[in-house]
Amino acid sequence: MEVYADQVTEADNRYQELQQIHQLTDDRGDVLELLASTVRDDLAVAELSRMTEKSATVAATFTAALDAAVIALPLRKTA
Repeated sequence: MEVYADQVTEADNRYQELQQIHQLTDDRGDVLELLASTVRDDLAVAELSRMTEKSATVAATFTAALDAAVIALPLRKTA
């Protein structure tokens, strides 16, 4: 009878461990989603930074072109 009780106790312990493993693997999806969203955020921040730099370059080029156009235009005589 004692051997049976020990085996039942051991089986119960193994079942508890299995339940913990299932719980950890189920929660893992949430952790992976969090990590994936963090990576997406980091990539988005990097892309926005690149886009900001490009738009600043375009704005500076446009401003320089406008300045050059103003210099190149003949002065208008006003009546």
